[in-house]
Amino acid sequence: MELFFTWFLVFVRTAAFLYFFPLFSGGNVPARLRISLAGMFSILIASSVQNPVDLAGFQVVQVVFLILQEISIGLYLSMSTRLVFYGIQFAGHFISTEMGLQTSTLITPADSIPVAIPAAVLNMLAIMLFLSLDIHHMLILTYQRTYDVLPIGGGVLSNPLFDDMTLRAGRLFLLGVQIAAPLIAISFLLNVVLMMLGRAVPQMNIFFESFTIRLMSGLIVFGVSISLASQRIADELRRLPQNLIEAGRLLSGH
Repeated sequence: MELFFTWFLVFVRTAAFLYFFPLFSGGNVPARLRISLAGMFSILIASSVQNPVDLAGFQVVQVVFLILQEISIGLYLSMSTRLVFYGIQFAGHFISTEMGLQTSTLITPADSIPVAIPAAVLNMLAIMLFLSLDIHHMLILTYQRTYDVLPIGGGVLSNPLFDDMTLRAGRLFLLGVQIAAPLIAISFLLNVVLMMLGRAVPQMNIFFESFTIRLMSGLIVFGVSISLASQRIADELRRLPQNLIEAGRLLSGH
């Protein structure tokens, strides 16, 4: 019974971890697949858990609290790996605003809702890098290692944890601005040129002409800067395993 309950606690944390995990968080991924993967991973991980749960003296309220705690830990660890993709999506929305493509949307495998076309392109680029760099396997192995620093029932809230969450949120916006920086610069220069042109040639409809100019220049700059964006995204993806371990360490209170 104790071994089964240990497996069940590992299962609920793993299922919560896969909820926001890249590639499995999209609406097109069946819930049965996520549950099956969580069950399979839990069987492999439960045997290596160092601190098996002892049910002796446990009350129903304590058991429910322990289950909710494991679910919260899994969601937090999963969110720590998902923030990079949110930053990439933020950059895509910023680029779409600069190019005038706010109303053009697509649904990518990593999202459940439609996103702007530049955001969809960057999301697909991030997914390809995520798979080609073998980050998904590294994250699964790292998730197993989190039980060494964060055993079952070991999660606590602390000031360093909140500071780390704030830092990660700030890096999310910083990543989005860095990826969209070439488009932001070109858009600023175009606005200055168009403003001066509008003052010099009042007969020209600058507002109407600006849509085509911004779109064409945005596509050219976006195509040229996509290699730089891929390098920046790859750097952030390589940090995910270490970020996962650090999140587990801070959540354990150490």
